[in-house]
Amino acid sequence: MALGPPFAIVPAPPNFTMRPLRACIDVLIVCSAAAVLVTTLRMYQSGLAEQSDIESTRAALSTIDAEIGIRSALGGPALNQYGHPPSVDPAWFGDIEPRNALAESPAPWIEMALEHEAELMHPTDPTFCGGRGAMFWYNPIRGVVRARVPQQASDATSRELYELVNGESWSP
Repeated sequence: MALGPPFAIVPAPPNFTMRPLRACIDVLIVCSAAAVLVTTLRMYQSGLAEQSDIESTRAALSTIDAEIGIRSALGGPALNQYGHPPSVDPAWFGDIEPRNALAESPAPWIEMALEHEAELMHPTDPTFCGGRGAMFWYNPIRGVVRARVPQQASDATSRELYELVNGESWSP
């Protein structure tokens, strides 16, 4: 009489104890997929919010620039020798002062270019950080206004954001 192998493989019964383990694995997979989905949606929403802030800041910059252009074109005694307003008056805008949506609220509004910056088209520091710089920079000699941006992880990304908001390339 022949004997079979010393160890026979017997299929597990249908209600074997692996079922709870399989359910745990399934729940873990579903939770991981949900976490990835939520993270992706938050990143997308954050990108939309940043784009909205950029567009809002560009609109505010255009409003200030247009008002400076109007005041320069109208002339009058309030212009400097270069034909531009010596400063930007918040009263020009009524109750709605143009704001830089990228700035935190306690930031100063507009910084005037210093004497040594008279020939510059862009501020020496295009970022504001912790109240260090105003939301906007105005050079009354050139009649240009620029929006500052928050400091980014690198100088290159700060410059890219500055150029995107102001619509012009800039090299330090």
